[in-house]
Parts: sequence; C-alpha cells; structure tokens
Amino acid sequence: MLIEGYELELCEPGCAPGASIYSAKAHIADDVSEVMPYLNAVLDRPLYGENNQFIVWEEGDREYALRPHELAVNMILDRKQAREVLDKAIAKINEIWERRSEITPDFSKKTKPRILDILKQLPQTNCGDCGLPSCMAFASQLAEGNLSVEDCPLLLEDDNSDALRDLRELGL
Repeated sequence: MLIEGYELELCEPGCAPGASIYSAKAHIADDVSEVMPYLNAVLDRPLYGENNQFIVWEEGDREYALRPHELAVNMILDRKQAREVLDKAIAKINEIWERRSEITPDFSKKTKPRILDILKQLPQTNCGDCGLPSCMAFASQLAEGNLSVEDCPLLLEDDNSDALRDLRELGL
C-alpha cells in the first residue's frame, strides 16, 4: 500500500473566509510522487505537471490535487465528510498503485487548453447550434470539460475536419 495514513487539515477557502464550504488536505508522511504517472495514465482528463510535482483531476463537483506529500480536495462540508472523501480518494490511488504493473505510466505533461487556442479552431459563426450564445462561450465550456467537441454540429462537417483534429490534439 502506498498511502497508509495521513494527518487531516480542514481549510477555509482563501477567497471566502467564513464560508461553510471547506477544502481538506491529507498531509502524507511519505513522498507519493511515484504514483503520479500511473494516475496520469488512468484518470480522465487530469492536469499533470512535469517531474511529478502535481496532478489535478475532477470527480463530480470536487477537484483533487495530489502533490508529493499532500492530497487536497475542495467542496467539503465538515471534518467527517473530509475523512470520507479523502479515504475514498486514497483507496483509489492505492488501488491504481497496486495495479501499476498492468498500467503504462504516462509522463507527458498535460495542461488545460487555453480558451483562445480552442476558439481559434472553432467556426466562429456564433450560430448558437451548440446551445450557447457564442463560440467564445463554447470554447470556455470545452476548456472546463463541460462540453465535448461533438456538441458543435459545425465541427462535425467535412469542411472542419482539420479543426476537429487540432482540437483533439489539444486533448478535447
């Protein structure tokens, strides 16, 4: 088992002191950076920093950030929920670590695509066929992972195959 225990810290969000939603941190004694390339290979759309310094991913409405000696998670209501959420995340990390012989580690740096880089590849017609008022709004939702490129009907037309390919290369 990679992570056997941790020290819990409950934190008020820096942007909203006194808020009823917290973030939680699991302070881990041992360096767990070795698991990051395996998480990078398995998790859906993680953000991964070079040299195993961090990996960030989302599950539901929560964002998780793993650093060499810390796992942080947001959208926490209280200490009990913090323990439950962190224990579940650590169980997942440990399970991936146990299966590492079956997983090809992915050391490639992954970052969130920039909205303007996405926008450059869109038809820029502001047609609204995607349900949003503009291509900029669509680009923003793509960057956040709330929509997929298939939600833009114009991108699926043969004339836009190069743009679709380029968006896929951005990880969308």
